[in-house]
Amino acid sequence: MSVTLLVGSQKQLADGLPWLRRFAESMKMQADVLVLGMDHRTLELRSQKELGSILSDASDSPAHCVVGRVERVESDVEAISARLSKWDSRLLLMVDDVDDDRFQATLFDRCPIKSVWLSVKGPPPDSAKHVFSIDDASIKVTRWISRRLLGVDPALQLEHDWLGAEGESHESSDGSKSDLADREARAITKALDLERQRCDPGDLIWVPFGSKPSAESHYKVARALLGQAGRSSVALVSQKESWNQSLSAGVRYWASHVAEPMDREARLELARTLEEGSEPSLEFLGLISAAAMLAAFGLLQNSAAVIIGAMLIAPLMTPIMGAGLSLAHGNRPLFRRSMLSIGIGFAGAFGSSFLFGLLVRLVHHPVVTDEMWGRCNPSPLDFCVGLVGGMAASYARTRSHLSSALAGAAIAAALVPPISTAGLQASFNVWESSERGWPVFGPLILVCVNVLTIMIGTSFVLYARGLRVESGHKWATRMTVSLVTLLMLVLVWMMHLEKWLF
Repeated sequence: MSVTLLVGSQKQLADGLPWLRRFAESMKMQADVLVLGMDHRTLELRSQKELGSILSDASDSPAHCVVGRVERVESDVEAISARLSKWDSRLLLMVDDVDDDRFQATLFDRCPIKSVWLSVKGPPPDSAKHVFSIDDASIKVTRWISRRLLGVDPALQLEHDWLGAEGESHESSDGSKSDLADREARAITKALDLERQRCDPGDLIWVPFGSKPSAESHYKVARALLGQAGRSSVALVSQKESWNQSLSAGVRYWASHVAEPMDREARLELARTLEEGSEPSLEFLGLISAAAMLAAFGLLQNSAAVIIGAMLIAPLMTPIMGAGLSLAHGNRPLFRRSMLSIGIGFAGAFGSSFLFGLLVRLVHHPVVTDEMWGRCNPSPLDFCVGLVGGMAASYARTRSHLSSALAGAAIAAALVPPISTAGLQASFNVWESSERGWPVFGPLILVCVNVLTIMIGTSFVLYARGLRVESGHKWATRMTVSLVTLLMLVLVWMMHLEKWLF
């Protein structure tokens, strides 16, 4: 995802780059530049050089943005819209140009994404006392826009009831063109007078619009401010996001402020580690089998300490997190490998505990202990354990200083002991349900619930931390929806399990 600056001249490039950098830093997105005109090769090279220079100057700041792409595009609204969609751009920034005013107005009105049409009179403001909303009626939406793009709130209003007064004047109109033109002229004069009286050099006035700016009553006033304001910068903002896009952007914005996305090197290293740990191997099978037998010892002895030790050495958490990464990345081959490893690990743990149970029967009378019965009665609360445990484990994997928390997350998830319980009960030929739970199948259901919730929780955290699916990747969306639906069906079934069994 990126913020894109559209330039057609060196002046637009020089004026727009500081604002591009500020918006990209605040939104935690990549900074791209589109050069208007296929014959502007020199401007493209200049843009590449200056974009890299101005963003590298900010590389020491904690909120620096990533230098993105610089390409040329035809001077056509459809071509620009197609390029923005291809780049998965979330914001288009245009610097006002008198010579290209009509084209910019058309693009601002028809652009499919949120866009900012800006007249520049100085650098982006750093203080709320230099940021204006056009009036009180628009303060809520302006505050959200300003926080998102600049990281500061508007502290002032150009007029306290500007948009309301404009709406009333239109409603009371008798419809004559001359009266309408006179009112518009007076409104424009008033707006320009207010800008000269109230604004200082370097101030910024936000003017928000909906999905069709040219149809709104204050459009001509905003255009006049854009072209004729003498002291302050003026930013016209059109909001084109659908409710689901807006919600998704809000979630990403919230997540990025709770925990900033990982840098590129850290993301690549984590992805490589999880992919390697998700590969099926004899080493993985041996370790999961040893963990299952150790868990079987603890279950038979009613020893919680031994069971915890088995949880710590079990490697099953890594391929489950690999499956979560595949959902976040849209990586279908990784999902297949991870599910194969999970299946092999499950079979190895169940088989080794089953064989261990058969050996126990040769020397000892089989007894289903309290620790085993405790895993035979899954409940809806187990969904919370797996979900929170998976989210905690994946978050700890993305933060090097929290690696010690991985052990606690692995213990909370408790994947191996239920499998060992199922294997032991199958070897002991204990199948009949009782008031204490459902042997064999109860523990297996508990394992399936934990695997699904850990997978979904992991994909959410990794997505929030920057390991995200490519735009339009339908497989990842379908698979995530399918897994969540399956999980909900299991939850409903578990809520009626006691009624069916007893």
